[in-house]
This record gives sequence, structure tokens and C-alpha cells, in this order.
Amino acid sequence: MRLPLLRPPLHCVRALGRPSVRALMNLRELVSALNDFASPSLAESWDNVGLLVEPSPPHTVNTLFLTNDLTEEVMEEAVQKKADLVLSYHPPIFTPLKRVTWKTWKERLVIRALENRIGIYSPHTAYDAVPHGVNNWLAKGLGACTSVPLHPSTAPSSPSEGTHRVEFCADAEHLDAVLSKIKDIPEISCLTTLPARVEGEEQTRISLTCSQKALLEVVALLSQSSLLYPKTEILSLQKSAFSQ
Repeated sequence: MRLPLLRPPLHCVRALGRPSVRALMNLRELVSALNDFASPSLAESWDNVGLLVEPSPPHTVNTLFLTNDLTEEVMEEAVQKKADLVLSYHPPIFTPLKRVTWKTWKERLVIRALENRIGIYSPHTAYDAVPHGVNNWLAKGLGACTSVPLHPSTAPSSPSEGTHRVEFCADAEHLDAVLSKIKDIPEISCLTTLPARVEGEEQTRISLTCSQKALLEVVALLSQSSLLYPKTEILSLQKSAFSQ
């Protein structure tokens, strides 16, 4: 999948259908933004995430190529599309490479990437653990339920305050007003917004971490709107002993 990049980079998905909008980004700035969205520290200890292949700097990114698995066939497509960075959910490089030759397909991926000045970035289990991430998406397939982490994250970027996470979607008409009121509620942290498409409409997905006391105020606020409250999801956060 080929995406033209916009600033800020985390909104690049919104560029679909508007390919005439273009912007160049420095690779290191883009990687920093990707890491801010889902810190590599959230990944499992056995995983290999982040920037795996970096062309010599400076390297600008105009085309970001998305894939679930970076195979040789996918790499050739990325080359044909003149991609500057491949974001591969699964890391193509897992165990250390002792040499880079034409012998194995993973070595050939690295060679083709560097020959064509294509960076490779993999988020994998960091995207699983981040709020609104893969784990959340999979859990929604179970329908209405209460979910708790099997292995709570002890990463520095894991929320250290709050007992609940609240997520809901708002359209442009209600976004500024509801954000303004939420920011006035004490004991709220990790307030983030991301673009979302709900039933074919462009909306904004809002996520926040809050205390039990703040949760009551947030629910009272959202329940005033018949549009916001039905789209609200509340997750009880279970903290590890290390974060208590």
C-alpha cells in the first residue's frame, strides 16, 4: 500500500483519496513520530522492533509503503513504487545477521533496500500493546466484554496513573467542545487523538486515562450526548507490581 505523507505523519492515512497533497519528511523525524505513537519499549523483550534498515543520511521520505510481511516479492513492488520507507508489521530481520550476501532471502532484502535507499521499520508487538492497537482491535471481535492484560506492560511509556482508559469517537462539530470540557476535569492523563473513519465518515478517536473519580465526570459529560455516549468504550487498567 502506497501512501503520500502529510504533516503530521500520524495523519498520513487521511491522505488516501487525496494523492495530490505531498510533503517530504526527514527519515529520523518520521521514525521519532512513529516511536512517539507506539514506543519500542512497549514491545516484548524477544522482539526486534523500530528502524531496522537505514539508508545513509540525509534520507527524505515521500512514499511510505505498508505491508504485513516484507517478502522479496513485496520488496520488488516497493522498489517499483519508488518507496522511501517500508513499514512492515512483522520484522523481516529477527536474529542477528553474521553476513550480508545474496545467499538467503533476508540478506537479499537488506541488500535490495540499501541499493534502492529504502528504510525498513517494524513495530510488531509495540503496535499490539499500544492503546487502540492490535490487541484492542482483536478484543473488539469478542463483542462487549471486559478485558485485562495477561502481562501488564512495565515499559516507561505505559501509563503510570489512572485506573481506567476511556475511548470514544467525535465528529468535527463536537470535537473542540468536548475536548475543552474534558481538559477541565482533574486526574486525566494520556489524552490523545487519532483520525478515524466510522461508518464512512471522518471522525476523531479520543483516548484518555483517568482515575475512578474522573471516570464518573467523563461518563456524565459523554452521557449528555446521544452521539458520543453509544460510541464510548471503558477499559479497566490492571497495573503490574512494578508500577504500583
